[in-house]
Amino acid sequence: MAEFIRQIVTTTGASAFGLIGLGLGVLILYCFCLCTYRVYFHPLAAVPGPKLAALTQWVEVYYECFKKHPGGRGGQFMFAYRHWHVKYGPIVRISPNEVHIQDAPFYETLYSQSRNQNKLEKYQHRFNNTHATFSTPWHSLHRHRRAAINPFFSKRRVALHAPHVQKHTNKLCDRLENEIKNSGQILNVNDMWGCYTSDVVVSYALERQYDFILRPEFIAEFPRAIIDLTDAVHYVTQFPWALSLLKLLPDDLVRKLQPSMGSVIDFNNLDADHGLQEMRAQISTILSSRNQTEGSVAQKSKTMDEEELENQTGGSMFTALLNSNLPPSELSLDRLHHEAISVIGAGLETTLRALTVATFHIANNPQVQERLRAELNDAIPDPSNPPSWEALQRLPYLQACIEEALRLSYGIAQRQPRTSSEPIVYESSDSTVRQVLPPGVLVGMDIYSISHDETLFPDSFSYKPERWLGDARAPDGKALSRYMVAFGHGTRGCVGMQLAYADLFIGLSSFFRRFEVELFETKPDAVECYFDMFVPRPSPGTKGVRVLLK
Repeated sequence: MAEFIRQIVTTTGASAFGLIGLGLGVLILYCFCLCTYRVYFHPLAAVPGPKLAALTQWVEVYYECFKKHPGGRGGQFMFAYRHWHVKYGPIVRISPNEVHIQDAPFYETLYSQSRNQNKLEKYQHRFNNTHATFSTPWHSLHRHRRAAINPFFSKRRVALHAPHVQKHTNKLCDRLENEIKNSGQILNVNDMWGCYTSDVVVSYALERQYDFILRPEFIAEFPRAIIDLTDAVHYVTQFPWALSLLKLLPDDLVRKLQPSMGSVIDFNNLDADHGLQEMRAQISTILSSRNQTEGSVAQKSKTMDEEELENQTGGSMFTALLNSNLPPSELSLDRLHHEAISVIGAGLETTLRALTVATFHIANNPQVQERLRAELNDAIPDPSNPPSWEALQRLPYLQACIEEALRLSYGIAQRQPRTSSEPIVYESSDSTVRQVLPPGVLVGMDIYSISHDETLFPDSFSYKPERWLGDARAPDGKALSRYMVAFGHGTRGCVGMQLAYADLFIGLSSFFRRFEVELFETKPDAVECYFDMFVPRPSPGTKGVRVLLK
């Protein structure tokens, strides 16, 4: 090859123009061969979809980072491929090595508990917590990490903690009673529920009490930082070097380039009694204590019953991880720190959105609010003595309101592509389409598409709790709850689902039992998904869901 190139260079006279021409020729030939391969000979060549998307990843980059929408750019790819499905059918090739499927019954097949699948490695770095379970690309490592935290978020353990959730709720509602009710003051429920979910998840995972719900006007650094953290997600995903560059730049310059990162910077720089520094200090203390007692015979001779009792009655998430079977390499300061940020971040924003969506729609539908409050009045005669979480879950209309809010809050908006070491066979619900997808290709689905599948949820953009009442069934005869996918499915489903349900049942039941809620200058665009920043984002410029309490 070297001799061949030397001959060409000699033939061209080694002129600058000749070398440039040679380089351009090689580049053109390479692009031509690559395009030909991707369109005609790639393993996904038979999958329908736009040819340009099959040719280049830059189609996704354009929609995720640069496509204009009212108030900004990016986060539009989810709507682009949703439109492609209308034209091409239930399975579409959306990039050179990825297909997207829009067929609700296939969701639990693709994300089944028995399927061993990996995530994209480039997704590992997008939230700057590469060592967290959520960020782990490889199935085998993810399985071990997930097994260590599953008991900490079990329904049984959350039930033991539910009275503490109720205490946070009582403190919140008492404040609303004293300061907001019948005062004419406007309450931003986004901020309120942000403080509430922050208090619940931080106290549960870290055993720390910050009382965010007592902050003036419910403005707190922590929830704002967690929410703003996703604003640059598409740039970091598509251009991984961008995160490294941001770390090198002065804070003031980062604020100018990405104003929303200001809250994240402020939270990182808080004093040692707050924010990330305090969190790391807590982990360091626990690690030091563990190292000092590591050789203790008593520590090593705990029975399984004693360890179970310790997990049930107390201890932070760090304690649970340290008492797990994870090897020492999995228990470093950075690893535990990343795990804490990931769990808290996930438990905060998705639950905050579900609570906000529920509040808006219940307040926006007088008949729904009237029926819900009637059920709550019967079930909770004395608001100062609310029933247990288990009892609240048996209230049918409250449960229906929560399920419908979860459906319209979507959990995460972004698709969830996976790779498998085995072929994935897709056959459409009506058996008219069949594709065998080879190992190694990316296959994904998304929650938004299932939530708005009109065959499952007629008039899907409307809030109708009644669709969940009784023995609700989908057209295929399965329970409609099988298509409640806000928490995901399979081995990577939301680990904090039970804690989220506790937040929702306890928070909403007390809130609507004690207050009649009236919207103030709030339209549906305050809760609808206008663009995707990993999580759904409402219409730019909206002031959030604002209400008056009576």
